[in-house]
Amino acid sequence: MTDEERNIITSVWNDMVLRKKLEDNPYSLTSEELYALENNDRLNEKIALLVKDALVRRAITNNERFFSH
Repeated sequence: MTDEERNIITSVWNDMVLRKKLEDNPYSLTSEELYALENNDRLNEKIALLVKDALVRRAITNNERFFSH
């Protein structure tokens, strides 16, 4: 497995082992592990924004349906 593949897997699955390691001993993390955690944080931010956008769109659609009757 390449480093890039490992980083992708960690980003997608939110590797809790790395989070715990970051809390317990942050200076023990390698640059690749820090990069993986950073990627995971970015992914979580994007997901949160997409969910928020979807909820706003649904609210607008429901609002339009409610007031069009």
